[in-house]
Amino acid sequence: MTDAHSTARKAPVWLVLATAVMAVLILLLAVAETSITVAWLVDTKGEILSLFGVAFILVAGLVVWRQGRLSASLPLVLPWLLYPIVTQGDQIIDNLSIDWMRAVVTVLLVAIFAAPVAVIVLSARSFYDPSSGRRRAAGAVLGLVPGVRQLAAGQRRLGSALLTATLLVIEIPLAVLYVGALVIYALTAVIVGTLAWASQPEAEVRDAAREHAHAERFALGVLIAGVVISAGTFLGYRNAPGAYQGSPSFFMDPSQQDKNYPMDRVTVPNGDPSAPASPESLGEALARTGKAFDQLASSYNILARNYTWDFHNALFVRHDALLPDYRGVGLAGVREASATWAEVKPKLAELRASLKDGDPLAAFLDDVAGYAEFNVRRAPALEHMSLSFQRTRAGLQHAAHLYEGEAKYLGDGLAGIVLKHQRAVDAPAVAGATREFASTVRAVHDAYSNRIIGY
Repeated sequence: MTDAHSTARKAPVWLVLATAVMAVLILLLAVAETSITVAWLVDTKGEILSLFGVAFILVAGLVVWRQGRLSASLPLVLPWLLYPIVTQGDQIIDNLSIDWMRAVVTVLLVAIFAAPVAVIVLSARSFYDPSSGRRRAAGAVLGLVPGVRQLAAGQRRLGSALLTATLLVIEIPLAVLYVGALVIYALTAVIVGTLAWASQPEAEVRDAAREHAHAERFALGVLIAGVVISAGTFLGYRNAPGAYQGSPSFFMDPSQQDKNYPMDRVTVPNGDPSAPASPESLGEALARTGKAFDQLASSYNILARNYTWDFHNALFVRHDALLPDYRGVGLAGVREASATWAEVKPKLAELRASLKDGDPLAAFLDDVAGYAEFNVRRAPALEHMSLSFQRTRAGLQHAAHLYEGEAKYLGDGLAGIVLKHQRAVDAPAVAGATREFASTVRAVHDAYSNRIIGY
C-alpha cells in the first residue's frame, strides 16, 4: 500500500493531540469535586464553551472527511460530543428514578473513561501501522505493554483490543476511588467484550476502496447525528423550564427570584455614620449575629455534604462513611443558630433604636437584622422540603442541592450586604465594632464562593 493510502487510514496528528487534551479534561470533570477551579467549565458561566467544542469537531470532522480520514478518526469525535452532555448531567437525571439515574450515569461515565483510551489506541495504531512499508519496532519497554507488539506486527484487531483492555484495567482504580461498583462492572463488561472481539478472525477485505467509501459515509452520518444530539441535549436541558441545575432552592431557580431577600429594601443614606454610644456592645452584638450566620452556614454544609455522599452511595453503589445521623446533627445546628439569633435580636434592636433613621449605621443594622430574620424563618421550610425529598433515594440529590444552594445564597447575601454598606462598615468610628462581623462574613462567603450548585 502506498503512503497516500496509508495516510488515509490514519487520524490527523493535530486532531489526535487536541482530542487528547479534551479527553483528559472530560475525565477530570467526571471525577472532580465541585470546589476545584476546573469545575467552572461546567458552570453556567463556562459551560457555553462546550458548544464551541461541538462546532470545532463538526468543522474538523468535515475537513477530515474530505481527506477520506473520518472513519479512522471517528473515535476522536466522542470527547467533543460528551462535553456538552456532561455539563447538563444533573438536569438529565434530575427527575428520574434511582435505577434510571444509574443507567444513564453509568453509560456516560463508561464513555468518559473510554475517551482517553480511544485516543491512545488510535495514536498507537497510527504510529506502529506498517502498511506504508515502514516498520517500527515495539522496543524493549513498550513491547511489554499488551497489544503494542501486535500493532507493530500489523495485527491491528488483536493489538487494538489488547491495548484497549489494558488501558481500561489501568483506569479501574480511578473508578474505585471516585465512582463505584456499577462503573467497575460496566468497565469489566467492556473489557470482556473487547477481548471477545479480538478473538474473532479479521474480516477479509475484498474491495478496499469500496469498503473505505462506505465507512466514510457511515462516519459522516455518525458525526452529524452526534453533533445534533449533543448540541440538542445541551440546549434542551439548559433552557428547560423549572428549577435550575436540579436545585429546588429559589436561589438557583430563575422563576422564583422574587423570593430572594430584597437587597433594595433598605436604602443607604448619604453622609458618614455616627459613632455608636457603646462600641463594645455593638461589637458584641454583631459578633454574636455573625456567629448565628456561621452556625447556620456550617449546619447547611453538614447537610449538603452528607446528603451528597448519601446520594452518591445510592447512585454508584458505594459505601462511603457518612456522619452518623447527619440530618439530626445538621438540623440541631440550624436550631442552635436560630436560638443564637433569638438571644441577640433584642440587643441589636435596642442598639438600632438609639440611632437616627438617616444614619448609615442604622441602615446597616436594619439590613443585617432583616437578613438574619429572613434566613431563620426560612429554615423550617427547608427542613420540611428536605424531608419530603429524602423519602426516595433519588430525592437525596434534591436535598443536597437544596442545602448547597442555601449555603451559597447565605454567603453571597451576607457579602452583598457588607459591600452595600461598606462605607459604614469601614468608617473609623465604626470599624472597631464591625471588624469581627465582617471577618465572619468573609469566611461564610468563601466557604461556598467557588462551589457550583448541582454538579
